[in-house]
Amino acid sequence: MTLLDSKLVRCWTSRPNLQSLYSLAAAAPRVRASLGLAPTGGGTLSFKVDGDALDRTQAELLAATSAKLPVHPLVTQDLYGRSTVRCWRRNRDLRVLTGDLVDVADRLTRAGYGGALRFASVEFAAPDGRRDGKLMLVYLFGRGTFHAAAWPGTGTLDRALELRARAALHGSLPLEPDAHRRFVV
Repeated sequence: MTLLDSKLVRCWTSRPNLQSLYSLAAAAPRVRASLGLAPTGGGTLSFKVDGDALDRTQAELLAATSAKLPVHPLVTQDLYGRSTVRCWRRNRDLRVLTGDLVDVADRLTRAGYGGALRFASVEFAAPDGRRDGKLMLVYLFGRGTFHAAAWPGTGTLDRALELRARAALHGSLPLEPDAHRRFVV
């Protein structure tokens, strides 16, 4: 077995812990009480699959989820070959949204792309609709940990809000200890 073969086998056969995403719904009351932010109903799941497998994966994903979800998920790809599936719930029900994200991740895992999953995230914002601050709780599939990513709407990161979110979530979610392992979404 060559080095490339071993990498591919590990990538396609790894099974991420999808049940950890359900703990986001339990952490939402802490975010609301400590930071005054509520779920927006939006969430994303990111994965990276190369070549023809990407086209087949996107088609299978849309076909498999279109009957279950009230709104078709939006699948996009960036310049680096990373794909993002965007799901949303108009009623902002975080339990159902995390179920949708778990379902999409489970379908990708059963198709053999479990090792291609990068992260899943859910969005929080001020309940009155102000756009001056937004927080995303990001789950890293490879590490099994969460981190907060916040920005005030100007494109720069809001490190103070991230630290307050980390303090509020301490003990309720497994938080990422290494700051260099964070994804800026």
